[in-house]
Amino acid sequence: MNKMKIFTLFALLLFIFIGFRTYEQYHDLKNTEQFIVLNESKSLSEFVSAFRQTYQDAFITNHIPIDDKTINLLPVKTITEISKRFSEVMNEDIIIRTVSDRPRNSKNMANNFELAEMKYFKNNHTLLDNFTEKEDAYYYTKPMYIKESCLKCHGKREDTLPSVRKRYTKAYDYKLGDIRGLLNIKIKKRALFNSLYKDFLENLVGTIFLYILFLFIIYIFIQKMRQKEEEYTHQLETDIEEKTYEIEKQKKVLQTQAYYDGLTGLPNRLLFNDRLEHALTHAKRHNKQLALFFIDLDHFKYINDTLGHQVGDKLLIKIAEILKVQLREVDTLSRLGGDEFTIIMEGFQNPEDTSILAEKLHNSFKEAIIIDSHSLYTSCSIGISLYPQDSQDADTLLNYADAAMYKAKEEGRNNTQYYSSGITEIAHERIEMQNNLRYAVKNNEFIIHYQPQIDIKSNKVIGMEALVRWNHPKKGLIYPKEFINIAEDTGIIIELDTWVMKTGMKQIIDWYKKGLHPGILSLNLSMRQLRNDDYVNVLYQTMHELKFNPKWLELEITESQVMQKPKESIIKLQQISQMGIKISIDDFGTGYSSLEYLKRLPVNKIKIDKSFIQGIPQDKEDVAIVKAIIALSKSLELNFIAEGVETEEQRDLLFEYGCETIQGFYYYKPLSPDEIVKILLKDKNVN
Repeated sequence: MNKMKIFTLFALLLFIFIGFRTYEQYHDLKNTEQFIVLNESKSLSEFVSAFRQTYQDAFITNHIPIDDKTINLLPVKTITEISKRFSEVMNEDIIIRTVSDRPRNSKNMANNFELAEMKYFKNNHTLLDNFTEKEDAYYYTKPMYIKESCLKCHGKREDTLPSVRKRYTKAYDYKLGDIRGLLNIKIKKRALFNSLYKDFLENLVGTIFLYILFLFIIYIFIQKMRQKEEEYTHQLETDIEEKTYEIEKQKKVLQTQAYYDGLTGLPNRLLFNDRLEHALTHAKRHNKQLALFFIDLDHFKYINDTLGHQVGDKLLIKIAEILKVQLREVDTLSRLGGDEFTIIMEGFQNPEDTSILAEKLHNSFKEAIIIDSHSLYTSCSIGISLYPQDSQDADTLLNYADAAMYKAKEEGRNNTQYYSSGITEIAHERIEMQNNLRYAVKNNEFIIHYQPQIDIKSNKVIGMEALVRWNHPKKGLIYPKEFINIAEDTGIIIELDTWVMKTGMKQIIDWYKKGLHPGILSLNLSMRQLRNDDYVNVLYQTMHELKFNPKWLELEITESQVMQKPKESIIKLQQISQMGIKISIDDFGTGYSSLEYLKRLPVNKIKIDKSFIQGIPQDKEDVAIVKAIIALSKSLELNFIAEGVETEEQRDLLFEYGCETIQGFYYYKPLSPDEIVKILLKDKNVN
């Protein structure tokens, strides 16, 4: 590399030197040509001036009258004639002209170039001559000034020679020192110098060729040296790489043996302790929660004793794989030894969320595990301790989780126990709720109530929101706030939302067929459902099968859900909007809204949250917020509706603010389909 740099620098310097020398030679040749031509021009100029002055003095001194005979002896005539013959002799290589801008003879009229030169000298009085190069010739120009002797012919007319005055009517009134005319000597470029230039170019081409040849030879020489160096360097790098690979390989083996379980490949106790300390530090710094799972296989000793350690080891490997599948990337699975595993769970909101993972772990053991043609059924006992509720110390958390695991063993195995008994009870209730929800979906235990949406001006129904209820066989009617979050977390919400959608659409179709006017059906759309890749297709297929008019449907999605992943939401909601379905933002004003995304969302309606409605007219801030939302909706040309209206005063104030559509207990609470029919019949009879 260094040799190439030196070569490049040498080539550049050599190129600069040759270029400079070439420029000098060309410049010297050019200067020589110009010097010769200039001196030749000056000599001719001096000769013409001397000739002119001699003739002029002869006429004036000898008082020679100007007549038809002597006129041809005047300098203006003789110089022109001599110049013409001289040019013919010189094959037009040299042309001498004496011209004027006011000649007495039209043949002596200056051309455009000569007029420009005369103007140039008039503007620059100190200049005696000018030497220029144009195309294939050189031009030497020199101004001709009025001298004392010239006034006899070109001064004031009354003072000039009588013979001149009698002969000419123009070219008078010149003053001493005025420019009377111009001497212009044109000399074509000589063939000699063209030959010299040609020789110069031939020499230049030869020099360049030799320069390139010289550089090429040096380049080939350096390349061969470089190739040998590269071969040596490559061999050296290969040797170093092989040695480094061997060292790294040995290092990884040692690291794996030190930090990972040799059987399952999971982090061992040493790495687990490090990960737990790190997780606790992170949780303390960011004020987060952490859960530690202690998992012990049930009856593993029996399998080991009856089928042998080889089968037992294969079972442990398979168990490690099964547990991994249930975890997120942020969770850490470790094997402490024997049949004991631990999980560090981070990034959850509520302690009850840990029961979801525990339930998934238990469910993963329900299927038989095939080991060497043996169908093995096993289960696990799980103990869970929580940071910061139970302890903030790593060793203590591990001991507490271990103690909770033994409590699970005492409770009959195949269950989960928390170190805190209160959390255990809540987790059991949550698991029971999950199981009951799945059963309820399969057995059609859900019903839909509809809450009408009213036009204040006409007091008539213009639409209704479908609200699901769980008609539990033992507990009676259960409202969504008690089960919707669990349905969201477990994914049951997708199946439940699909049932509500189909049932609600069938009901609306039935009412329209009976001649009733239920208006637009509003369905709550969960974010879990919206993120489902198949949702848009399911929605379209359902409407197509039921022949449901898209104009009858409005989907409500909460503000906070939209803002979780606004870009993804915009794409999905645009697809839904293109089907002719209206989109409404529910609980508007309670979350974080970006007006940039709001104007990009295909939203048709804003739903003012009931938390603001309940505060009017007493709470001035709520009044201001409601008015602002109404103003924003109008400016964006969006429809809007107020929910949670419970009093006549609230209704009247909203109407005064410009809100004409409301929903709430003031008119109707959520009602069964039969009760809705009575309202729709009443509206129909009023019409």
